[in-house]
Amino acid sequence: MKKLINLSLLVFTLLSLNTVNAAGKVSVEITNVSVINVSLTEIAKGEKLFLKDFNGMVLFKTTLNASPIYQKNFNLNKVSNGIYFVETESDYEIKVTPVLKNESGVSLITDSEVTIFKPQIEIVDNKVSVMFLNTRKSPMDLNIYDENGVKLVEELEIQEKVVERVYDFSNVEKNTYYMYFVLEDRTISEQVIIK
Repeated sequence: MKKLINLSLLVFTLLSLNTVNAAGKVSVEITNVSVINVSLTEIAKGEKLFLKDFNGMVLFKTTLNASPIYQKNFNLNKVSNGIYFVETESDYEIKVTPVLKNESGVSLITDSEVTIFKPQIEIVDNKVSVMFLNTRKSPMDLNIYDENGVKLVEELEIQEKVVERVYDFSNVEKNTYYMYFVLEDRTISEQVIIK
């Protein structure tokens, strides 16, 4: 068990370093009164780019291939006034940049970019290690369901900065399970396959 905990800490540290290295890969700028320019560098295959409205409705979504650079312009001239979100999602993190559109045009909402680190999961001998960096210490709920929707685990209002859990799946049938991490207005889901 001690070996598993040490291995988990090592994996968590390496993933954190990769995530820190990934920081700064996204640039969101206003290029004129109504146009947002999004630039991404060092893109890994499978990274995603979204433009969402305040209610979470997806206005644009693309999944990217590996590439040294990607640029996309969003013209918000014909959308209604309000707050919009440019989101990028990688294996390790989700970056959210809010943009305000009003009669004057579009502008970035100063100092409001948020990075949400995604949970990292490792399965060893039917033990599922979960590591999650909750930098804002926001209350988080963690639920685990089987493939029939039966809830197996429920942890509410977790407020730790570093969430580390080990769940023993050796007494359940080999199957697919689903973990849901609920943070404020966002739910991150992860699939766990026990063989």
